[in-house]
Amino acid sequence: MIVDDRIVRLETTIEQIQADLRSLQQRVDALDPGRSGIAAPASAAEPAPAPDKQGPTVRSKRDPYDPIVVLTLIGRLFLVLAGGFFLRAMTEAGLLAPRIGIALAFVYAVVWLFMADRAGRRQQVTNAVFHALAAAMVAFPLLLEATTRFKVLAVAGSLLGVGLLVAVLLLVAWRQRLQAIAWIAVLAALLTCLVLLVKTGAFVPFALCLIALGLVTLWLGYWLGWNTLAWPAALAADTAVAGVTLGALSPAHHDLAQVAMLLQWSLLGGYIVSIAIQTLVRKRKVTVFEIGQTVVGMVLAFGGTIVLTRSGGSLPVGIGVVSLLFGAVCYAANFAFVDRQLGLSRNVYFYSTLALVLVLAGLDVVLRPPWLGLAFALLSVMTAFRWFRVGRLYMLIHAATYIVAAGLASGALGYGARALATGWTGPWLLPSAATFLVLVAAATSAGLAAARPDPEGGALANGLRVVMAVTLVWLASAWVVGYLAPLAAGLVDGSVDPGPLATLRTAVLSLAVLVAAWLSRRARFREWAWLVYPLLVVVGLKMVVQDFKDSRPATLFIALALYGIALIAAPRIKRSGRRPSSQPEGA
Repeated sequence: MIVDDRIVRLETTIEQIQADLRSLQQRVDALDPGRSGIAAPASAAEPAPAPDKQGPTVRSKRDPYDPIVVLTLIGRLFLVLAGGFFLRAMTEAGLLAPRIGIALAFVYAVVWLFMADRAGRRQQVTNAVFHALAAAMVAFPLLLEATTRFKVLAVAGSLLGVGLLVAVLLLVAWRQRLQAIAWIAVLAALLTCLVLLVKTGAFVPFALCLIALGLVTLWLGYWLGWNTLAWPAALAADTAVAGVTLGALSPAHHDLAQVAMLLQWSLLGGYIVSIAIQTLVRKRKVTVFEIGQTVVGMVLAFGGTIVLTRSGGSLPVGIGVVSLLFGAVCYAANFAFVDRQLGLSRNVYFYSTLALVLVLAGLDVVLRPPWLGLAFALLSVMTAFRWFRVGRLYMLIHAATYIVAAGLASGALGYGARALATGWTGPWLLPSAATFLVLVAAATSAGLAAARPDPEGGALANGLRVVMAVTLVWLASAWVVGYLAPLAAGLVDGSVDPGPLATLRTAVLSLAVLVAAWLSRRARFREWAWLVYPLLVVVGLKMVVQDFKDSRPATLFIALALYGIALIAAPRIKRSGRRPSSQPEGA
């Protein structure tokens, strides 16, 4: 019996120890979930637990927002910075040669980059980001000190150092898909390059570095979807190029003109090629950033180059030719590829607008009036004909833009303002041959634009056709007044009498109102109806300002009679075109 009691007490003690071990294990797991627990021995009645598939070395992830974890990482960051300042103090004190101290500091930073990569590989995201931040805070300021204070690194060496650091940081970000590390690399490199550019005066190397960094971030957005990285990089590159351009305008740095143009075209070319690959080859939609950066790049490249070359007395004809070639390429790409792809309407308008701007800028550089106006007039007819054939809205936009540009470049619109509205002093000038040719082009373009009764674009297309109609009416009225004024109001000295001239203007404009009302009766010219009432208002205001001031009673009588006829007849003619054919005419 004594033996049995001892056995029973022994079994009871063992069970109590097992219970205590299980309780202790639960408490340890609660304190540290990733800790491998102390396995309690299984009793004979309990089955052995299945082995963990992940192995005994796998640890659970800590909460990255745990205050203890965050404070620990911040403390570690300060310790890393303390190590970097320790090396700097030893270098300043002369205990380490500058080259050796800087080399040790770089090695120190590379160690933490390696730690960041290892932490990212272990899915310890917060650790990886803090390690990368520590490496950047040690390495990039060190580059500044080594270049500007210790004079250990030349411009080429500092540029190489920036490139290597950014490459390694971005490689870590790429490998571990950690966008935060990419942000650290980009912002640190941007600030370092801008400071070095200002401190050293080496504009070309560091500006080119900023441009290259902008293109790298652009492609990181294309490959990994990190699109916001491209914004600060592009802003820094644009700022650097604009700063160099402004500096080249000053007489003290006029020798920077060639450098500035190199940077301008490097910026534009790099982004244009990258965007073309993305939108044409990869068939992606153009983004808001790409549109905005293209506009900024074109302003810097074309505008900056024209300003720099003209300030030196030369005309950038070569730039104009390049612009025309790029514009032709954009037109060809749009017609051959982009316009045939479904769902890429934004790309169509991007490339067509780019082509329009390039052609306008290129012709403005290469040609001089009146040939510039005639070239625009020809392009207006060509684009209006393509609108007539395919009905694409962007072609109508181009036709309207080109005809207005033709009127401005040839001086036809300016002549119309003098012939129809302003006071004329000195001998009267007849319309030039260029004005007549632009008028013919305006009539042709307006006729082709009106060939589609229900155009693509709705109200916008209607508005563009109204713009072309207004241009045509303005040019035609000015041409008629220009030839009739010497006959109706000419004086012996070649000038004109303002009284009869005012009456002639009123007569021509009143006739234009009646013609617009008559044309609006047809479906294809229905937008001309929008001109009737505004023209009547303009003629009335013109009579108050000119006719009652300059005309004599006899000529004022004619002007009032003609304007009264226009007021009565134009609305009736306009309204009669809307009646059904079966409705009686007198109803």
